[in-house]
Amino acid sequence: MRLRNIQNVWFAWLLVAFSATTLLAEPETDVTESENLSLRQQHLAEQFRHFDAVLEQIARITEATDPRRAALMRKARRQIRETMIEVRLDSLVDQLRRDKLSTAIENQKIVDQDLRKLLELLMSEDRAKRIASEKARIRNYLKRVNRIIRKQKDVQGRTAGGGNQKGLAKEQDKLAKDTGRLAKDVKKNEEGSDSSPGKDAGKDAEQKQNENPVQKRLESAKQRMKDAQEKLDRAQRESAVDKQEEAIAELERAKAELEEILRQLREEEIARMLAMLQSRFRKMLARQREVYQGTVRLDKVPKQQWSHNHEIEASRLSGRQQQIVVDADNALLLLREDGTAVAFPEAVEQMREDMQQVVRRLAMAKVGRITQAVEEDIIAALEEMIEALKKAQEDLDESKPKPPGKSGPPQEPPLVDMLAELKMIRALQMRVNRRTKRYSLLCEGEQAERPELLDALGELAERQQRIYRVTRDLELGKNK
Repeated sequence: MRLRNIQNVWFAWLLVAFSATTLLAEPETDVTESENLSLRQQHLAEQFRHFDAVLEQIARITEATDPRRAALMRKARRQIRETMIEVRLDSLVDQLRRDKLSTAIENQKIVDQDLRKLLELLMSEDRAKRIASEKARIRNYLKRVNRIIRKQKDVQGRTAGGGNQKGLAKEQDKLAKDTGRLAKDVKKNEEGSDSSPGKDAGKDAEQKQNENPVQKRLESAKQRMKDAQEKLDRAQRESAVDKQEEAIAELERAKAELEEILRQLREEEIARMLAMLQSRFRKMLARQREVYQGTVRLDKVPKQQWSHNHEIEASRLSGRQQQIVVDADNALLLLREDGTAVAFPEAVEQMREDMQQVVRRLAMAKVGRITQAVEEDIIAALEEMIEALKKAQEDLDESKPKPPGKSGPPQEPPLVDMLAELKMIRALQMRVNRRTKRYSLLCEGEQAERPELLDALGELAERQQRIYRVTRDLELGKNK
């Protein structure tokens, strides 16, 4: 909580910085004032450098406990480097000192834009929570719309069937009021929202409100219901049925709009998750390759030449491997929180177990072929997952909106499709096959002690059983 407060203070400072950089709105000829602006600009540049350091501090401290925040902080720092904000701030100081006000004004505009983009990135930290909140809200709207549709169809059926018109008029009035309340809730909750999918960020709140298709459909349905009520009061049964049909059509359109919003929110959620996982796995792969290269180097040193320093190096490699295990834990948490993938979490879990095995073996200075083979399996697993996530991201970018179905609840798309899951299962099985062959060769030689080999075979049998369970769960649709 304290770190979040610290970060929020710096967000507030960044907003102040926007105002500070607009001090150059008009050229200033007073030399004293120019010097004053230069000093204030220098102070701003120093504060920004401190802000940059705070971002790194937050990233470092939250790496293990809040990987999403740490990743965001580092992404912000990369954006600072790419846009050269610090360099531009320093240049502004020099330009003001030398009275180059026209140039300073132009550079100020660039810095202002870059700072706003940076703030937008930093404020996106809670976007995942906002997406979850929006999805819950849209689902609630859908539930209410479906209930109104069912009741309206029931009233329409009894109207067409010769039911009591006075009683039906009262029911129709109640349904119109329920629809009106839902329309008001949509207006209240959605107007001015800067995160509504499918909207341009530059549109103001009023424009968004006026263009809200769900609210429009609900208001139209309400009016059709009131028209139907009036027809019933006048004993115009056939006309009432027509108006009820129109009301149902408007409600179905509102439902379709809500389902489309839900689909877009899920797509955004998937895009964020895929990018996050792909970035994490790439970093893990780079670090795993370093551990592997270090293991190979140590293995090339003949055992009779080993010293205490070599054992220390093996221990260091073990520690670095343990850090990758923490990254795997965080990735596994993300996948389980999403809950729509079956094979991917199992693949990460098995990869994590291999990493733990490497941690133990390196701690015991076992850097031979067995350890290297397990490390090679880890590298292969990471490469396969990165490729699968990359393909899923490409498929998501190329996907086109699908018209929502007219029956049954809308199904949210999974993080990765069935084909990707099947490929991951195949990769898991191929890994088991390779390891089985490797162990069979060990049985014929003297490269491993028998108790160790028996334990390894037991673990392999357990993995085979888990692959079977994952395949069965996928077949039964437990990822939906």
